[in-house]
Amino acid sequence: MPFFVGKSKHSGENSSAEKMSADAVLVEKAVNGDPEAFGELVEKYSSFVYRTVFYDVKSREDAEDISQEVFIKAYKALASFRYDSEFSTWLYRICKNTVYDHIRKASREKTVPLTAISRDDEDSREYDIPDTSGAYEPEKVYIKKETADAVNEAISQLSEEHKNIIVMRDIEGMSYSAIADALSLEEGTVKSRLSRARAALKKKLENSD
Repeated sequence: MPFFVGKSKHSGENSSAEKMSADAVLVEKAVNGDPEAFGELVEKYSSFVYRTVFYDVKSREDAEDISQEVFIKAYKALASFRYDSEFSTWLYRICKNTVYDHIRKASREKTVPLTAISRDDEDSREYDIPDTSGAYEPEKVYIKKETADAVNEAISQLSEEHKNIIVMRDIEGMSYSAIADALSLEEGTVKSRLSRARAALKKKLENSD
């Protein structure tokens, strides 16, 4: 992937690195031609982007392809990043726009419905609870995988509103302020919506028993 070379148009406005977030510093370095800086951002947010995309398209293969496209778009648009916002918020919007473009294109082409995640999908293991007992117990591992599958399936069935906020807060651990910024909501609204989303997820999990 080629990297931009040149002086950032924001460098004069943000000459004091200590006033910038760690992500913003990496963005500025990347815009100024540092390939490793963007690589750090990709490594940090690859899981976030993949899962944000996956819960919309429900296909591992499509999620991987779209995730790559998201980072390509993000790289090309780095110079437009506003340093007074969080990088995760900016990247989240690129994710959603890229997914919407993909869905519209698939709809026009009348593609076969996207498949759900498979039981052996590597990403499922993100939900596994570490076994700290020191003993390997196959039946516990099976239960963990069953739980991971149930959680994945339940999240994918939530409404767009509830799915997004569950992924952002409970899976990716984004702050309330970052979520509020990304979704153009008040923090109080984010908290109440999250409460409803969690209740909806709990209900789906209970009904799947």
